Amino acid sequence: MLNSFLLISLLYSFMDVMLVDQIPFGIVALHLALHVLMFTCLFAFNSSSKEFMAAQNLVQHAFMSHKIGLRAQHLGLHKAICVLMGWNSSVPCDAIACVPEILPAEEAVSQKEDLMLWPPLVVIHNISMSNNNPEHQKVIPIEGVEAFLRGKGIAGGKIKVCLGKPADQSIMLVKFLGTFTGLENAEKLHKYFAGKKHGREEFEHKTSNNGNNISSWKEETQGGGKLEEQLLYGYLGIAEDLDRLDFNTKKWIKIKSKKEIQELANAPVKTDDKLVNY
Repeated sequence: MLNSFLLISLLYSFMDVMLVDQIPFGIVALHLALHVLMFTCLFAFNSSSKEFMAAQNLVQHAFMSHKIGLRAQHLGLHKAICVLMGWNSSVPCDAIACVPEILPAEEAVSQKEDLMLWPPLVVIHNISMSNNNPEHQKVIPIEGVEAFLRGKGIAGGKIKVCLGKPADQSIMLVKFLGTFTGLENAEKLHKYFAGKKHGREEFEHKTSNNGNNISSWKEETQGGGKLEEQLLYGYLGIAEDLDRLDFNTKKWIKIKSKKEIQELANAPVKTDDKLVNY
């Protein structure tokens, strides 16, 4: 479930993507953001609910509005709501009307995962801290995470580890450089966790019961090997992870399309004919 604060953060981050530079906080932007507060439970919507109809109307307004100086903000709002609701955010520019199209679950997830946090970062959870029983909680300090990363070949001055939110060592952030190499290293760590079945999906599944599955926690804390190997879960940060970032990280983070970054990395280098044919 996404709370209103997270949704507002996402909306302004999306708007920032659309404009690249900072956006003036105008009355219309505030008006649009306040409208979104009515979406108290995005996952409880259905096609007959008043909230669903309100979301449709807001998306249509955001796409069709051509108010001078506010077009980019409206398009950013349109994309943000579509992604969060699982609707197709791609609409032809010459479309006469915008009718939200519900995407298949797989495509909706893919659309969400494309909108990554930039510079890239990996969100790491110490799953034992999600346990309501303090006896099963095992603290892993930042130094322990750094040593764990060095063991995976990810170290040096190219990364930074800090506490996420909440700052109780349950969430840590591994920040990478905003470069193609930085993205490759972040994906390397993401794939490591996914390969071990310690990724986003597994973490959400194991914590969905609010930490009441004692046998599951015992498996995590009593298995052989290092605690870091047993307890750490991680994944590449995307837009919906904004509420897991500390205040300072949130100040400089952006949201970018992973596909567009990869297309840029794979694009052929253009040459100047004048330089080639000298």
